[in-house]
Amino acid sequence: MSLTGSNLIDVTFAIDAWGQAAGGVWPHLALKLDGATIGQATVNSSTLGRYTISAKVAADSAHKLQIVYDNDGLSGGVDRNLFVRAVSVNGTSIAATDPSVTYDKGAVDGKDVVKGQEALYWGGALNVPLPASLFPAADIADPAAAVPAATKSYSVVVNAWGKSAGGVPPHFKLLVDGKAVGDAKVAATSQTAYKFTVDLDPTQAHKVQVQYDNDAVVNGQDRSLFVGSVVVNGHSVASNAAGVTYDRGALDGKDVISGQQGLWWNGTLSVPVTKDMLGGTTTTTPTAPTPTSPAPTSPTPTAPAPTTPAPTTPT
Repeated sequence: MSLTGSNLIDVTFAIDAWGQAAGGVWPHLALKLDGATIGQATVNSSTLGRYTISAKVAADSAHKLQIVYDNDGLSGGVDRNLFVRAVSVNGTSIAATDPSVTYDKGAVDGKDVVKGQEALYWGGALNVPLPASLFPAADIADPAAAVPAATKSYSVVVNAWGKSAGGVPPHFKLLVDGKAVGDAKVAATSQTAYKFTVDLDPTQAHKVQVQYDNDAVVNGQDRSLFVGSVVVNGHSVASNAAGVTYDRGALDGKDVISGQQGLWWNGTLSVPVTKDMLGGTTTTTPTAPTPTSPAPTSPTPTAPAPTTPAPTTPT
């Protein structure tokens, strides 16, 4: 079974989804791996969001992932629905409409199975086969490879400001090479320093990433995050500097543009960190200049708008 054994690795599963509530209750999902529940989430937003679940998984083995929508229903003529855009496995994204994905409608019994789709109108389960290549074991054939690399602590400063919506400020996670090491809510409307301490291997290049994860439109207000620069060990890198990228939506390398201050969509700003930035004595972080009010034109945000059929009771 996938959750037992000695050759286990840590895996992060991320479901990109949104929902439609009914009777004040949002859609709920259970995430199963090889038939065992590894986590669950309530999809409590009508705009696309990311729901993350981590688990230990057997390495070098294929697995079956199921996103089980388990509280479909009608209330006051409103149909509760769950919509799933994609699932990511350690950063590798698989769309709900991928040819390998199937949708077992209603009872999860293998009797009413259709091609994968985003809209789970009838409850049931999205079945996602995961090849063994997504779960490589660490190569420890060389004894030297089993010795952890020497790391040092470094300061990371994210100079950012935000625009709230519905009374909620933008939120970001700080990632190092794709792994979360901290987070912050950006309530400030002028550039403010958000400080972190991270452990890095100074003999390797890295990516420090600012992942904006709660974009939304509330009563016509567009929540947005702005990043002026990221300072690593005293070295300041502007958000629009050469080499900086903005991976919009899922962190999957599919919708990547040049870095910019305005993160109008959920996504990840990736800042390359070279070895020479980590090798010298830490210098005093320079004071970031006070920016003028951000004036880029925000694109008109659009929420996912799948066509919902008239509610029907599945037969």
